[in-house]
Amino acid sequence: MPEDPGQPPVPPRPAPPPVSAHFVNNVLAAAASYIEEDPDLARDVLAELGQFLSYRLREDPADVSAAQELGHTATYLRLQQARFPERLEVRLPEAHELSGRVAPGAIQVPLAEALGARLRERPGSFRVTLRPAPGGLALELLDADGSAEHHKIALPEGAPA
Repeated sequence: MPEDPGQPPVPPRPAPPPVSAHFVNNVLAAAASYIEEDPDLARDVLAELGQFLSYRLREDPADVSAAQELGHTATYLRLQQARFPERLEVRLPEAHELSGRVAPGAIQVPLAEALGARLRERPGSFRVTLRPAPGGLALELLDADGSAEHHKIALPEGAPA
């Protein structure tokens, strides 16, 4: 599409951060651990990993709907649950609660950063909750003992419903 001569050029959007080889290795190890005991779960984990990588590694990183990004984030969280089956409970908004377009990774990447830090720093189980909030999403990481960590995931104007 030709640029409008009256408008400044749109700067290129930075690429989403690369997928961590450590994360992929750990998901594959989790899938391998289920092969004997629960082959259907192992197959599901591998299919989810394929879906996750397909979304994150596609060549056209054009904006996606907030609902698509939420679906990708749900896939990421299911992979984390496969890695930590006793530690994570997940609550996500319904896709219809979000509208607008976002950059790929706009929800998943900040959630992954907060979740990764929490998994490394604190033992025990906790609940991950995302809900629509003004200007984005509210992320809550709640420990079994009731202590909580709150984060805000900013989204473009009009993304949350």
